Amino acid sequence: MTAHTEDQLIACHECDLLIEEVENQPGQDVICPRCNARLYYTTINGIERLLALSLAGLILFIPANLFPILTLKVFGQNQSQIILNSAMSLFDGGLFLIALLIMLFAIVIPLLQLLALLYISCSLHFGWGGRLLRQAMHSYQHLRGWGMLEIFLLGVLVSIIKLKDIAQLEIGLGLYSLAALIILITLMGITFNPHQLWQQIDHHRQQSKRYD
Repeated sequence: MTAHTEDQLIACHECDLLIEEVENQPGQDVICPRCNARLYYTTINGIERLLALSLAGLILFIPANLFPILTLKVFGQNQSQIILNSAMSLFDGGLFLIALLIMLFAIVIPLLQLLALLYISCSLHFGWGGRLLRQAMHSYQHLRGWGMLEIFLLGVLVSIIKLKDIAQLEIGLGLYSLAALIILITLMGITFNPHQLWQQIDHHRQQSKRYD
């Protein structure tokens, strides 16, 4: 989005105009003088919001993956499904690639996103050492577009529509937790302010060097 240089110049992501970086107040946008694109902005209490969202997301991640999403009742038999069971069922059926993709994009990557953001926000908010802050920031930015819980949820909803006439379905706590988790991850993406976070990470590193 924004390219930093040693001279504290930034490049507009729309017209590539090089501009000297200036400080801005919370809630104030910095606008490109050539094309009027928003270069960056400062979010009020952005770190605290990310900390709350990532912590709440990790809390919801547990029931979303441990509690049943759906319970099917057919001919007196009950069968409950969780995300991991869905992947294992596909694996047992010979669909190894699809099972791996579900494990990766519906479980592993969302968990890594939440952990990375929790580490970043905790380190900046509480002033911890945070030696891996830059690596965590890079990792989160690379993983942002790869979590696909909403695609999995869409597949579950399609299954509900197709199975409702042939089996008795009960929506489990896992499905509600999954929906709430998707909402939180979406809010995390909206609240995430890379320019402000990179500035605070650099400031945090400078403060840490002073005390070393």
